[in-house]
Amino acid sequence: MSVTPRPLLASVVSMVCGEAGEPTRLTAGGLNETYRVDFANRSPVVVRIARRPEPWFTNEAPAINRARLAGIPAPEVLDVEHVEHDDELLSFSILEMLPGQPLDEIAGDLPPDELERIVNSAGELLAQLRSFDPSSAEPVGEAPLAPHTLALPSDAVVDRAVRAATNAVGPDAGAAVEHGVELFAAQLGAANAEVHVVTHGDWLPKHFMISEQEIVGVIDWEFASAARAAIDLAHWEVAAGPLLRDRSDWLRAGYARVADVDTASELALPYVLHYALDVLGWQNPASPERQRHCVEVISRAMSGG
Repeated sequence: MSVTPRPLLASVVSMVCGEAGEPTRLTAGGLNETYRVDFANRSPVVVRIARRPEPWFTNEAPAINRARLAGIPAPEVLDVEHVEHDDELLSFSILEMLPGQPLDEIAGDLPPDELERIVNSAGELLAQLRSFDPSSAEPVGEAPLAPHTLALPSDAVVDRAVRAATNAVGPDAGAAVEHGVELFAAQLGAANAEVHVVTHGDWLPKHFMISEQEIVGVIDWEFASAARAAIDLAHWEVAAGPLLRDRSDWLRAGYARVADVDTASELALPYVLHYALDVLGWQNPASPERQRHCVEVISRAMSGG
């Protein structure tokens, strides 16, 4: 991954925060560069830097503003800046630093009953987020939240997904992926119909900040959109990680305390297929274990499980 020159990072941070601060790299992989920046006279901030052909983080601040109105503990967005550097567009998102540790880093150390309670709480928060209707309750002065639209994967992605499934599991798995693509195509029209709520787009344990065994923050809203309520429930099944991906029942139980989880789950199937096919079709292949899980998810979806 490319690394942003420190003088450029310091210049953008200084423009937003009034001083440059001292950056510490927080991630070595992933889609973005992420830094913690400490200052002498103010609280630390998080700086995330994306390299995309189009401006990035554009949905993040509007989604967070809506989430905070719905009672979700999300970080304040201080600014989003887009800078051309060496013929490349860099998008900077600068946010307040929230306390705590990501749930995925501490989940293995928690007693099962405490872990279940925290995931229940994540479900309750997700239902609260759904209570904010982006079409009828827009914050004053803000543009509508951009919609999330599902699209068929390219032939190249499908080919990679079939090969990955075949290599990880066997020929029957490759055939299941092909059938999954057909079912996904048949579901697109209904999934993209205009019945949308605010969605996080990456509602996973790694984005729940935990302090004193409570969720004190939900971070990383770059994939937020107006979409079907099922999108975040579906993503959990594919990407919540080995310890919690099979505990979507805990998430759904918390959701059901606040809102109708069955209604929220309507049309989850195309989103489950979308995420599983996406992972199987990565150019940089996922681990064999993760590929096998995606095949299991597709097979379960095909059988109606």
